[in-house]
Amino acid sequence: MNYILYNFDYIKENQQEIIQELKISHDHIVSNGLSDSTGAYTYYNIFGVSSPSIHMYRIYEKVREIVRGQLPESMLWIQSWLNYQDYDGVLGWHNHSALWHGYISIEPQDTVTEFEDWTIDNECGNIYFGPGKTPHRVINLRKYSGKRITLGFDIMSREDYTLPASPTQNFGAIPLL
Repeated sequence: MNYILYNFDYIKENQQEIIQELKISHDHIVSNGLSDSTGAYTYYNIFGVSSPSIHMYRIYEKVREIVRGQLPESMLWIQSWLNYQDYDGVLGWHNHSALWHGYISIEPQDTVTEFEDWTIDNECGNIYFGPGKTPHRVINLRKYSGKRITLGFDIMSREDYTLPASPTQNFGAIPLL
């Protein structure tokens, strides 16, 4: 599998409420001493921080459906974090150590995500899911004010952990049932 791209209309239909809830979640993350919600991704899971949001519950359900549609038999964990970035704060080239990676566009602004072999136009409601060890970066296409808001997620399996697996310091990973 290279990648799949799904557009979830629910996000578009509820975008402003989701943005408001994620701002509150971002404020909680920062007020608890984590100054960068992206860099602190191993210290929380956005689906936990945003509880009991019905919107985030629906987004989690859709991510689970997409991932399980591709990886139905595996024992999996998900870590998910909030990218809450200014124009000058978008991510340069990086990759993920997990076998699988994805992101959800909430308020992507006018950006694309460039991978080595493909480019994704970031649109509200897009859920991208693909290989994790693929270098990528975000490119601003035009100046904007406000925040670029996406949710990143990594999917880990037993293969991501040294056996015998014991608890790690990744406080953001939870089982994907």
